[in-house]
Amino acid sequence: MRQTAITIVVASCLLLAACDSSGSDSDASTTIATASPAPTAVATTTEPPAPSTEAPTTTIDTEAQLAAAEQAYLDAFDAYIAASRDPSNPDLRAEIERLYTGPNLEFTISQLDGFVRQNLRALPAEEPSRTLILQTARFVTDRTDFIELVSCEVNSEIFVEVGGAPDGSDALVTDEVTVGRLVVRLQQVDGLWKSDSGETIAELASPEECVP
Repeated sequence: MRQTAITIVVASCLLLAACDSSGSDSDASTTIATASPAPTAVATTTEPPAPSTEAPTTTIDTEAQLAAAEQAYLDAFDAYIAASRDPSNPDLRAEIERLYTGPNLEFTISQLDGFVRQNLRALPAEEPSRTLILQTARFVTDRTDFIELVSCEVNSEIFVEVGGAPDGSDALVTDEVTVGRLVVRLQQVDGLWKSDSGETIAELASPEECVP
């Protein structure tokens, strides 16, 4: 059964299953733009960061940095899932602050604030939301502080309005599954990779379409 008490907004990130060793499996997640449940936290941008005027360093451990960026993406994904289930929790918000930066940080905090205003929270469905890295991380051209990857996220979260039913129980807002393929960019800030920006490449009809 699907019920929609408010407008569903599909932003630019959701959730999806692991592939090879690059994946994340969790119990819950989603997002809200202007107060409506939807995907995960990636603010839509149309252009990658501008080329750096500084010469790229040749001393970085490229393989280690790319692996660290992929793990940072997966950690940020899991942090958003946790926060969407308890959006006013200060410890979970602190983890968002640690793992996100730039437009994605602003977008994610906005989504969580929207959940709080509408008294919404995410609950896990029978099939958990999950994320899959389709194209491994690579440095953005002429930059050593920006990395991008392509992922596919399946958002199967159930959103409820806490205490919103006539009998005082939680009211179903939506249990619609959304699937999307997206580009995610991460920025290195103080030595840590953080989710910075991105955009949706395609909205898909089913998880079966979420393939490289």
